[in-house]
Amino acid sequence: MRVALGASPRDVLALVLRQGFHLTATGLVAGLLLAYGRARDAGAAGRCQPARRHHLRRAAAVSAVMAVAGCLLPALRALRVDPLLVMRAE
Repeated sequence: MRVALGASPRDVLALVLRQGFHLTATGLVAGLLLAYGRARDAGAAGRCQPARRHHLRRAAAVSAVMAVAGCLLPALRALRVDPLLVMRAE
């Protein structure tokens, strides 16, 4: 819709990635804080080994890459569609 109203594909792509990144960053920060806290508590109780920071960082990195791919691929696919064809479709 934005492309049909005159926005450039680059602007639309930046908007989609920015919104996706904000959600991803919020989720990663909350998840890392909770995971680290819970693992530290479990380690102190003797139920498991303490959290290893590199494991948490790797999990966060994989999640971030997957989130960017999850935003980027559909956005690129949508930008290839002709806006006039979409507007005419009922």
